[in-house]
Amino acid sequence: MKKLKINILVFFLLVFQCVALGQATVEPPRLVVGIMVDGLQQKHLDMLWSYFDPAGFKKIVGEGARCRNVNYNIVSGGNVSDIATAMTGSVPYYHGITGNNFYYRTNDKVRPYIYDDQEIGIGTTEMYSAYNLLSSTIVDELMMTYPGRAKSYAVAINPGEAIMLGGHTAKSVAWMDDIKHKWITTGYYKDGLCKSADNMNVSGTFKTISSRDWRPMYDINTYLSATKDSKKTDFNIRPTDLKNKNSNVTWLKNTPSANSLVADLGIRILNDEKLGQDNITDMLMLQFTVRTPNEKVFSLQSVEKEDMYLRLDKEIQNLLQKIDVKVGLDKTLVFLFANQTDIHSPKELGENSIPAGYFSANRSMALLNTYLMAMYGQEKWVIGYYGKNIYLNKQKIEEKKINFSDFQKVVAGFMPEFEGIQAAYPAQEVLAMGGDSNSEIARLRNSTHKNSMGDVIITLMPGWLELDSDFRPVGESNAITSYMPLVFYGWKIKPSVINTAYQVIDIAPTLSRMLNIPFPNAALGKPIKEIFE
Repeated sequence: MKKLKINILVFFLLVFQCVALGQATVEPPRLVVGIMVDGLQQKHLDMLWSYFDPAGFKKIVGEGARCRNVNYNIVSGGNVSDIATAMTGSVPYYHGITGNNFYYRTNDKVRPYIYDDQEIGIGTTEMYSAYNLLSSTIVDELMMTYPGRAKSYAVAINPGEAIMLGGHTAKSVAWMDDIKHKWITTGYYKDGLCKSADNMNVSGTFKTISSRDWRPMYDINTYLSATKDSKKTDFNIRPTDLKNKNSNVTWLKNTPSANSLVADLGIRILNDEKLGQDNITDMLMLQFTVRTPNEKVFSLQSVEKEDMYLRLDKEIQNLLQKIDVKVGLDKTLVFLFANQTDIHSPKELGENSIPAGYFSANRSMALLNTYLMAMYGQEKWVIGYYGKNIYLNKQKIEEKKINFSDFQKVVAGFMPEFEGIQAAYPAQEVLAMGGDSNSEIARLRNSTHKNSMGDVIITLMPGWLELDSDFRPVGESNAITSYMPLVFYGWKIKPSVINTAYQVIDIAPTLSRMLNIPFPNAALGKPIKEIFE
């Protein structure tokens, strides 16, 4: 009997060992390709589904694991914050990036979060780095797990997106200069401007692609939008044309040429750096766009918008084909995601008699300061504003021996009088907020950081979007719950539709589990379990 028990124990030990060995020998993907598309909406993909080629969006979405119920648990502040949240698996409360820009009290200026006066630009005078990103990213964890062996690169249209996709440790990142029409970067990264980007600059390939006129790819009458507008005619947009007479900036970043440049450089890096050629995972992060010039609506209502999607579909198809030849799609993990974008813009809502509008803070701050002067004296009580954050003159309030907490409450009580403002909160109340993690209040707390938050924080009513002093949107969504497309495709991914609710912070932990590397050090999310079943 004793011998039988020993034999049973040995049997189970052998089985456990075999299972463990089997799990240990599961080879991770050799290459991870992240595709972020600015402005991408699932609704748009559904509407254009029959127009796409079989090997582009259809391949990723149709043959991948499509997560239908993924939301952003932060307030929309711009792509830089959205991407940082996806890549860290955390929220601005911890990773520090609350938007594209923030207000610096010390010099009374609004600067990009990526601004760093200690770094030099390469090919540019812009001084940028990932210094203000306060936690590690999925790229960082991969590079630290395999130091000197893993390779990671990021290519984007804009600098903030490039740096957040590359994290702190990418070998190189690149973004486009839409004035001089070339690839540029920062000296923050080990390899500076990668040779693939430099070759495109020197050979003139960048300028060749960026100078292509943009006309409809198909007959104008075959587009969905053209059938709704019988007066719609052909269009011809030159990416090298200036946006306005007072600026040297061109239309490049809102044309298909921008996507062609990103895809072209991505493929060159794939080949030149021999990504995915050994059993150590490499990463290639790419940012594309479906934004068009002078875009006023978020829905699919223009031939130009449709054409952007259809051309991007072909770029993705070509990218997948090149990866398949070089690495193999069965050895490559692709994940596709997007930023926060409302389904309808305030313009569209207003045209349909739905309350909406654009909030511009300049007039509101002037009136607020006038109100405070009437109560406390002729002083400049409001010293700055940006991104729903009001910055008060703490020094003057202290000099006048005014209770600062009471002062904040007065401001918070006055701000909801303005059209479009839902509520206002003193900073300490926001930091102390708790409750349901999916509530609007929790999203507000998630979206602040002690290093950049104002003294009073406002929220806007549904349908309203904030504009900065140059009338550019500060964030693209004010929905209570903001959803985005998320698809995993390729390596060991089974075609499926996942309806379980997840959040953007679950992307990085899911990738960490797939790559068998640590979670980013501020990660709050959890792996998407259906992918591993």
